[in-house]
Amino acid sequence: MRIVHISDLHFPTSIPFFSLKGKSIIGYANYYLRRRKKHNLTLIETLISHIRNMDYDALIISGDITNVSVEEEFRAAKSWLAPILDERTFMIPGNHDRYKKESIVPEPLFENFFSPFIGESLSNDCYLRMKKISGQTLIGWDSNQPLPVAKAHGFIDLKIIEQTKQEVKPGYILVCHHPIWNPGFYLESNGHKMVNRSEVAESLKTNPPSIYFHGHSHSNWVKKPGKLAPYFAINSASSTRLSDSSHSCGFHIVDLDDSGNVDIKRMSYHLLSKSFLETELLIYEEDSGQI
Repeated sequence: MRIVHISDLHFPTSIPFFSLKGKSIIGYANYYLRRRKKHNLTLIETLISHIRNMDYDALIISGDITNVSVEEEFRAAKSWLAPILDERTFMIPGNHDRYKKESIVPEPLFENFFSPFIGESLSNDCYLRMKKISGQTLIGWDSNQPLPVAKAHGFIDLKIIEQTKQEVKPGYILVCHHPIWNPGFYLESNGHKMVNRSEVAESLKTNPPSIYFHGHSHSNWVKKPGKLAPYFAINSASSTRLSDSSHSCGFHIVDLDDSGNVDIKRMSYHLLSKSFLETELLIYEEDSGQI
């Protein structure tokens, strides 16, 4: 099975400032003034074209397709993604897709726009989704909620983990926006990380996934299976951002065989050729970072 993993796409959308309120004004100003040019249009177009021409079994998108979660952004994101949205796609929301409460109430915008690609719900009172692709079970969690300005942390209720473990057999794939682990050179503050991830990791020990796909922190890495989290953790954020001295961006291609062997390749955008090429895999031992 071949999986393509992309994340934190933050598709560019022009939004009139007068239409925004509260936190969205600050968030959009931050995007427009600081981050907009880092998500290059040519890079985005190249990414979509590259994936459209690939041979793969599943496409995982682990959140943050928008910036401030207004309806216009979800509509634009769906248009950008249209060439690669099909029965092989599995998506979850990120914190920017839940940026304000209006993105959830009265109706959840992410679910409204992307319902064919988020799998079936396994719970009546929380976000727990499952989709089977090529015989592989994919589980999606939502670690996000609308938060005050300058907060982007995540949280997973432990009952979601218990429900997950009851529903799936070992070897499943887990997709969640927030990291379960960070390398030592890229640690997150309490205002940015999943605040209860130590408890999440401990609970997952009894029925761990084979791979934990995530985004959120805009630099690629792969964590090898370890004692605290006996599975790969793969970060493909941001797949649409230009790399710089602090951010090694791109996406991953993961091949799984029937014996459970995992082969991972990293693809990054090269400015001179204006194309995605295989590049160095940034892979680390668990004890070189923190859960």
